[in-house]
Amino acid sequence: MSRRILVLFGLSLGLAILSGCNGIDKLPGSSSGSLSVQMVQAPPGGLMEGQTAGIVANVLNDTANEGVTWSCAPAAACGTFNPTTTGYQVGTVYTAPKSGPAGSLYLPVTITATSVSDKSQSASATTLVGVATPALLQGQYAFVLEGFASFGMVGSITLDGKGNVVSGEGDASANGFYSTIPSITGTYTLDPTGHGTLALSLNNTGCCGTLAQTHSITCTSVSKNAVCTHLLISEADQFNGLTIGGIGSMDLQSAGPNFTAAQVSGGYSFTLIGFSSAAVKSSGGSGLNGSWGGVFSADGVGTITNGTFDTSTAGGAPNYSSIPFTGSFTPPDANGRGVLSFTTNGGTDYAYYIVTPEVLRITSISNTSYAGNTGSAYGQGSVGTTNAALNGSYVFGDLGFDGSGNAMGAAGQFTADGTGSVSAGIMDLNDSGNSGALSLGLSWEGSTYSISGSARGTITGPSGQTYNIYLTDPNLNLFDPNSSTGGGGALFLETDNTYSTIGMLVPQPKPSSAALQGAYGLMLSDQNNPPHSDGGFVGDFVVTPGSNSFAGEGAFQGQGQNSATLVVGPVAGTFIADSKNPGRFSGNISTTPAFPNGSLAGNTAGSEAVSCYLASPNEGFIVETDTVAPVTGTLIVQDPPTGTKGAAMPVRTSAQFTAAPVGSEHGHPRSSR
Repeated sequence: MSRRILVLFGLSLGLAILSGCNGIDKLPGSSSGSLSVQMVQAPPGGLMEGQTAGIVANVLNDTANEGVTWSCAPAAACGTFNPTTTGYQVGTVYTAPKSGPAGSLYLPVTITATSVSDKSQSASATTLVGVATPALLQGQYAFVLEGFASFGMVGSITLDGKGNVVSGEGDASANGFYSTIPSITGTYTLDPTGHGTLALSLNNTGCCGTLAQTHSITCTSVSKNAVCTHLLISEADQFNGLTIGGIGSMDLQSAGPNFTAAQVSGGYSFTLIGFSSAAVKSSGGSGLNGSWGGVFSADGVGTITNGTFDTSTAGGAPNYSSIPFTGSFTPPDANGRGVLSFTTNGGTDYAYYIVTPEVLRITSISNTSYAGNTGSAYGQGSVGTTNAALNGSYVFGDLGFDGSGNAMGAAGQFTADGTGSVSAGIMDLNDSGNSGALSLGLSWEGSTYSISGSARGTITGPSGQTYNIYLTDPNLNLFDPNSSTGGGGALFLETDNTYSTIGMLVPQPKPSSAALQGAYGLMLSDQNNPPHSDGGFVGDFVVTPGSNSFAGEGAFQGQGQNSATLVVGPVAGTFIADSKNPGRFSGNISTTPAFPNGSLAGNTAGSEAVSCYLASPNEGFIVETDTVAPVTGTLIVQDPPTGTKGAAMPVRTSAQFTAAPVGSEHGHPRSSR
């Protein structure tokens, strides 16, 4: 119960005592007018299961002074009141239910105060009770973790709905490094807000025996079959592991359980990020952080054609190159895993895991000194191949490396006219943690783009940037591939001499209506050099109705050594709409401990200025806009039950945040920077 609730509830009780002792002059029956009920103190927008809240209602112009009776809906599952009948200025204590309907992230509860004297008069308010349970997580999930210039990992795990990882397999890669993970087991938790922990045992790895990993996860979507279909994920154990703070997603493998080669069919667009130790060997360098992208077609049998592989590395030549390729692929196994073999650089193999036939999570497993490490391939479907395929407003986010190979990021929005011109737009770019560059409010107006004859095109940025764009299926949701709501968009790869980045571009159908409301899953990443270190943050928050503020919880990898503790702590902040650029918001995000550069076990909050670009009220991109670090991120709405879109999610109180110990450590060499 918040301090504000306690104060108001105490005040209401005090007023009741004063009225009983003639401490106030008038009771409601002494005034004139029609009888009406007012909710003086409504319940908070969100509560955890079993939490309590003080609420107060008054009946005006009730000559009998009989007060109200309290009730709630849905009946028999909505909680209790003590007392159930209260007089004028007397409050009741509402206790939220300790469980909810199966398959829900939260339960909307309507609380009603009804006049005893006139039962036709009442007042109501709604709260949301968090009821997510581990049972939401069951089935087979593919995951991708992008560690940026360090280690990347993809895999498949099967969850039993009871908190256990019963089986799985994976693949991890880095600069000149690859390891098989033939078996994965472990445990997981999920709290009532949909945020939890995934602890994995990577058994009998090809490099290092059995290793442990712990991740922060947040469920954002629940299917009609009462299963969570999409989660945000970041490694949060803070040891020199396979991903070193890698971030990504975990999705129900809806293409299963019977995976076939026929599912790998049609055109695909892909991007990868990682490290290439071969890129500067001729000049005596040790390697380059870099990004890769391209397109290819698969025939559903085993052949790959029409491939183009684009390379963009930071810190030396060649900065950008493009080569054609062909190849082959193997059928997926029982975990949805197969191998893509490209003819690039003398031959490179990639492990892939199927989410849907149009979404593959991939990482390099051979020739790793030349190839990009980890990323995703998305189906192109019936996408257009002319400038008309890019028409309307879009938001984007990208991250990668500057010329020194250090992390940077950007986010923005622009309007394409369908004929090759950009009529409006704005971008915030942050390379402050390295070169000192912090470029905010860059105009995209006057930029151009070209799409001619294929799903691969080009676009120019506001300050001489150049990008390759790789269009995706207009019916595919790039944020959540199992979502029935599409939108399409594109992947992109920066190809100029300044930055090497990958990103995602998604439509913004109605910029003026894009607004933050309700509950969101949040993912942040800082893949910078020390003192900030690599790190990822995953959590959730709720936007307070009628305000610009939000609050929630999260867990992240901060600074520290091996076997440091996964810390769950509060996250809060504000987002204020930019009146000149609909869809763009400015504000701040505060976490405890401070992300990204706070002490892992500390209790001091840290705050960073940010911009947020919303594609819709459901999803968007974040970039830090101060000089602390080049943090980037995404947010995605947490699905409410039918009919309650945009309602508030429950939030933990500060007393409920805990620190959970992490399993055994593991270590690997990281990439040079």
